[in-house]
Amino acid sequence: MISYNFKTYEELFFHIINNYENNNFLNYIEDGKYVHISIKEFELRVKYLSLALNKIGIKEGDNVAIFAKSSPYWLIFDFALHLIKAISVPIFSNISTKNLEFEIEDSNIDFVFIDSSKRIKDIKKDVTYITYSFYIKKNKTYSLDELFILGEREFFKQEKEFLASSDENSIFSVIYTSGNTGTPKGVELTNKNIISQLKDINEVFYLEQKEIALSLLPLAHIFERTVMSYYLSKGMSIYFVDEIENTSKLLKLVRPTTMTVVPRLLEKIFNKIQENISTKPLISKLIAITAIKYAINFEHRGIIYKIFDKLVYSKFREIFGGRINQLVCGGAALDKDIYKFFVNIKVPLYQGYGLTEFSPVICTNTPKNSKIGSCGKALPSVQVKLSKENELLVKGDSLMKGYKNQEELTKQTIIDGWLHTGDMGKIDEEGYIFIESRLKEVVKTSTGEYVSVIKIEQALTKNRYIEFATVIANNKKYVTCLIFVNKDIYLQTKSNLSIEEFFNQKSVRNSIERTIFKINKDLNKWERVIKYEIITNDISIEGGELTPSMKISKTNIEKKYKDIIESMY
Repeated sequence: MISYNFKTYEELFFHIINNYENNNFLNYIEDGKYVHISIKEFELRVKYLSLALNKIGIKEGDNVAIFAKSSPYWLIFDFALHLIKAISVPIFSNISTKNLEFEIEDSNIDFVFIDSSKRIKDIKKDVTYITYSFYIKKNKTYSLDELFILGEREFFKQEKEFLASSDENSIFSVIYTSGNTGTPKGVELTNKNIISQLKDINEVFYLEQKEIALSLLPLAHIFERTVMSYYLSKGMSIYFVDEIENTSKLLKLVRPTTMTVVPRLLEKIFNKIQENISTKPLISKLIAITAIKYAINFEHRGIIYKIFDKLVYSKFREIFGGRINQLVCGGAALDKDIYKFFVNIKVPLYQGYGLTEFSPVICTNTPKNSKIGSCGKALPSVQVKLSKENELLVKGDSLMKGYKNQEELTKQTIIDGWLHTGDMGKIDEEGYIFIESRLKEVVKTSTGEYVSVIKIEQALTKNRYIEFATVIANNKKYVTCLIFVNKDIYLQTKSNLSIEEFFNQKSVRNSIERTIFKINKDLNKWERVIKYEIITNDISIEGGELTPSMKISKTNIEKKYKDIIESMY
C-alpha cells in the first residue's frame, strides 16, 4: 500500500507523480473522441505552467480565479497555482453576472483562467486573462498554449528545482457558496482541511488505482473537487463528461466503476425509467411497474427478486455502464424511496452529507457501514453532536479557517470550535446521522404551526410534470406551492399546444392534483398544500431563480413571484 504521507496540496502533486504511472490518467473529449493525458504529461504541463504563471506576474499568496468548465486543464492550472503558492478561487462556469462580479471583487482577483469568450464581457474589473479553448487579441491576455511554450523554455533554461510547501495551515482555496439565500460567501479552506478529507475518505472508501471514474459535476463545487483530489491521489483513470446532456451516452462508453452524483440526477434517471416503461407493451409495462414497486418495498432476496433481477433490474444497471462499484451521492437530501430503489436493484449507492465550510464531507454511508435513509456515520477525524435544538454541530481538521472578509459571520458560525451547520437532525444508537431539515426550512405559519418544506418539495418533484417546487408557508395562514414545470416532457411530446396550454390540460392537472392529494394524506392538517400555481416561465441562474449548483433560490423566487403568491391567500 502506498503511504499517504503528504500534508499539503503541493505535496499531493509529488505523491502522484512519484508513485504512479498511468497513460490514461486524465481523459477529455475533443472532436467527439477521448484524448488521454498520462501522468508524465500531467507532471510536465503543471511544471511548465507554474513557471509561466510566475513569469507573467502571479506570485505567492495571489488569489487567481478558475472560471471554466471541468477538464484536465482545470486541474493542471490548479496544481500549477499551488506550485507557486498562489490561491485558486474556483468560479462556477454558469454563475450569474451579478455573483461573478461580486466574487471577482471580494477575492481581489487580478488573473482569470477562462474558457468562454462570451463571459469576458461580464467581467468589469481590469484583469489579466489566461484563455483555454479560444484565442483573443486583447491586452493582458495569454492563451494556455503559449504559456506552456513559455514555461517549457524556462524549464530547460534554468533547471528549476520544484519543492513542496510544508505549511499545512496556509490557504488552499477560496470556495464560494452557491448563494441560494443571498450573497455568496467565500469559504477559506486550508491545506490541512483538504488533506484531512483525503485521508478520512481513504480509510472508509479505500480505492485502488485500477478504478475508473467518470466526472460530471463541476470542480467549482467542493464536493467534486474533494472527491477528484482523492481520485488523483490514487493515480486512477478519470474521464470527464463534456456536456451534461451526454452523460447517458458516456456512461455506456466509459463504463465507470465509481462516480459522484447529486440527488437531482438520480431523480431524473428514476423518472426517465418510469417514462420509458409507460411506452412499453402492456405485459412488459405491468412487469416493470411491479418490479419497481418491489424494489422500493422489499430487499433483494427470494425467488421473486431473482426473476425481476433477470428480466428488469439487470437492464436498469446498464444505465450506469454495468460495472459501477460505488455511486456516492451528496449535495442535497435524497428521497428515501429513490435511495431504496437503487440499492435494491444492486446499484451500490452511498449517500453522504457535508458543507463547503467543512471541505465538505462530514459523514457518509460506506461499503462497510450503510443504512438507507441516513447520511451515514461521521468520518474518522470528525466529531459531531446535537445542540438543544437538535442542530448538528461539527468539529475536526476539515473545518474552514473562516469566511473571507466576514469575521463577524465566522464568529456566528463557529462557536467554541464547533461549526453550526444550520441543519436539524438526529444521531441513532449506532452513530448514523439523519438530516431532517434546514433550520430555516422549518417555517412557522401565522397560526404558529411548524412546516418542514423540504419533504413536501421532494415528494412533489416525483411527479413527471414537475421539475422544481417551492412551498410557501412562512407567516402564512396555510400552505401553498409554486410548481415549476418539467419542460423536457413538453418538448418530447412535440405537442402543437403552447406550453401554457399543455400544462393546463385536464390530464396534466389531474396528475399533479393526485400527487398533492397523496402527499397531503401523510401530512398533519396544517402542513397540507391547499393551493398551487403552475409556473411555465423559464427559470435560470442568470435570472436568479437557480444557484450554479442547480438548487432553487427561494429568496429570489419569493421576490419574483410575490404577486402570484399573494393571489393564493
